[in-house]
Amino acid sequence: MTPKIVSTKEELKSAKEQGITEIIVTGKLANDLKKSKKIALAGTVTIGILTAALAATPFTGGITAFAAAPVAALTGVEIVAIIAAASIGLALIIAVYKEYDEVSYENGKLVLRKKQKN
Repeated sequence: MTPKIVSTKEELKSAKEQGITEIIVTGKLANDLKKSKKIALAGTVTIGILTAALAATPFTGGITAFAAAPVAALTGVEIVAIIAAASIGLALIIAVYKEYDEVSYENGKLVLRKKQKN
């Protein structure tokens, strides 16, 4: 199957839901997804704190470095990862990294391949 190229979170979500074998994420989304990978691998307590913090952010303005600082201190997750996660959405980040392996990354291009079922 040919890789699917995506550049928006809606396209990424659609490709994941279709079970595309290889997804090439481009642009800012690729960079944000790479930055937020640590969140996908975090424990349930950390994800719970992040979920609560992100739910409390205004829908219009998003989260700022100032607002992310206390959350970063509580969770140990870097501020840039928290801000990136806010722009993509925790559920999508976790779902993508649960179902896909990162094959390669360079600035503006992230290649994901569906994990093999054992």
